[in-house]
This record gives sequence, structure tokens and C-alpha cells, in this order.
Amino acid sequence: MTDANHVPTEFLQRCGVDLTARPIDTLRRLHANLVAANQQANLTRITDERDYWIRHVADSLAIGLAWPAAMTDALRVADVGCGAGFPALPLAWANPRLEVVGIESHRRKADFVAAQAAELGLANCRVIARQAREAARMPEASQRFDAVLLRAVAEAGRMIRDCRELLRPGVGARIVHYKTPVAVAEEMPLARREADKFGFSLETSDVIALPGGAGERQFLICMRRD
Repeated sequence: MTDANHVPTEFLQRCGVDLTARPIDTLRRLHANLVAANQQANLTRITDERDYWIRHVADSLAIGLAWPAAMTDALRVADVGCGAGFPALPLAWANPRLEVVGIESHRRKADFVAAQAAELGLANCRVIARQAREAARMPEASQRFDAVLLRAVAEAGRMIRDCRELLRPGVGARIVHYKTPVAVAEEMPLARREADKFGFSLETSDVIALPGGAGERQFLICMRRD
């Protein structure tokens, strides 16, 4: 169910978002700013208001159905290839206890995300304008994060190799891939081989139906074993 302004309120509540505590107008302002900025630079192809709420906001926050701690706990999370700020900005909005770091090599996109975090009062979100492998060699990012999130980026097996050094040592640190059920099935053989090589186990979430018949999301989760 969505409200008159296309906000999928019921779905966001299922994901663990406390809509009584989080001002939804923050995300409305983000949409307006995204549309305006997209006229100057190609940040995203999704600017329609309904699509924004479902394919950017709801999809970003669907992680709460696969990993509820992302909506409640004080964790350090890296969003690799964060693009125009999804899931980084909605996650920082939904859970102010998170420390969210977007890692984005395209300078215009990185600058946009940093500017939005400042303008929208999301002090728990910042950006590193580097590729993942470069960021993993930086003191402020190397072996720092409880989780690395990857949405709309490369194949899972490759990204395990590229992102593993961003994770903190120890059991439970994880790489969370936003995928479709079809992509999970296609990528699982290589992902399993790379996970075994680097000491990860693999889990998959239940299949999640996005609101408004916008398709399905499934999370492929690579967990440190030791």
C-alpha cells in the first residue's frame, strides 16, 4: 500500500522503519534535489516520483527484511558503488545509529551524495570518492566495517575479492549483495568458490516482493566464518 504521495508506508514499516520517529519529508526533499541535480548531470535514470519511492527507497530499505539489525543497531556499513546515494542515504535516514560510508569512484555522484548528507542533516553518512580496492587501503576504511553493501554493481564473486579487506576481522562481518532470484542462481557457483577461498559462508534471504509489482529482490549474504 502506498499513500497519496506514493510513499510505500506499509512496506517500509515491514522493513523495520519507524515512521513515527523518522521525518518522511527528508526523503521527499532528497527526491526533489535528485530531480534537480539530474538535469545537470546523469546521476540516475530513475526520477519519476513513484519509481523513486519503490525502486530507490523501498528497494534500498528492503535489507531490513533480510538483516533486521541494519534498522536498529549501531553498526559501521559501507555502500560500495553507492551511485546517487542508494542505499546509503535512505539507510542513514532510517537508522541514525548506523555509520554509513558511501564508496563511489564517480566524482559527481560522490559529491552529490556528500552534499545531500549535509543538507538533509544525515550526519551519520559520509563519502569516500574511490574504488573499493583503493578505499580498502585507506586507514579510515581498511578492515573497518561490520558490513559491505552492494546494489546494482558487478557480479558477486568478483566483489567478494574486491571488498573483503573493507570488513572488520571476526565472525559475523558480512558482504550483502542486492540481487534478483535469477541473478542469485546464475552467480552462485562463482560466488561459492570465492567465498570458500576467502573464508566466507553463503546465505540467501527469502525472496522479497517489492511494492506495486515492481519485481523481486533477494539478498546474497557472505558471512565471515572466523
